[in-house]
Amino acid sequence: MKYDKKKALAIIVKAAKQYDIWMKSCHFLIVYQKGRNQEFVEIGFRDLNFLHLTGVKTKLSAQRFFSLCIDGKLSEKDFEMDAKGKAQQKLMVLPYLHELLYHKCMIGDFINSGVLIRSDYFVGDTKAVLSVGFRYGKTVDMPINLYKENVKKLIKPACKVLAIFKKSYNQQKYTECTYCSKGIELFDLMLPDKIEVNKCLTLQKYINDSSLNEE
Repeated sequence: MKYDKKKALAIIVKAAKQYDIWMKSCHFLIVYQKGRNQEFVEIGFRDLNFLHLTGVKTKLSAQRFFSLCIDGKLSEKDFEMDAKGKAQQKLMVLPYLHELLYHKCMIGDFINSGVLIRSDYFVGDTKAVLSVGFRYGKTVDMPINLYKENVKKLIKPACKVLAIFKKSYNQQKYTECTYCSKGIELFDLMLPDKIEVNKCLTLQKYINDSSLNEE
């Protein structure tokens, strides 16, 4: 499917509003199984990250672009789409971005096969819909790539995500659980001090009508 700018605009604006609700100004802590060890990464999402994930080009600042999306004032003249189809690929999965960290997913180190990708690791859904690349940061890691790709083709080893926790960026501790793998008890996990397990919410269906829902 190829999107014209009118359709692309509609996809971007709707996705931005979902991103604003479910991801912006939030930190997520992902606990996963790597071999015999439990490990975790901490990732953050800001308004300025959204533009790059759309794949479109604009003269607007990333924050201005996102603000216009939220206000419903972004227009077709505000952005351009590349001729190679990279934006088209991203737009196909952009509507599902906000669901990723509320459902079953996998994580792993990026396989550097000579492809020019700056990500250190990827997180992807288990239905091979989308993969998001992250780069290590000083405090939290940030998203820098969005692909319509089976995450298993990008990572090795593919590690099972055990649980995901969420907080506002200005909170010190995580008190909300957005995903917990079947059969996993939060109290059995080796969790960092940043998580107050006794206050964590039980897993709830945040998003119901979703192609990423766990069967």
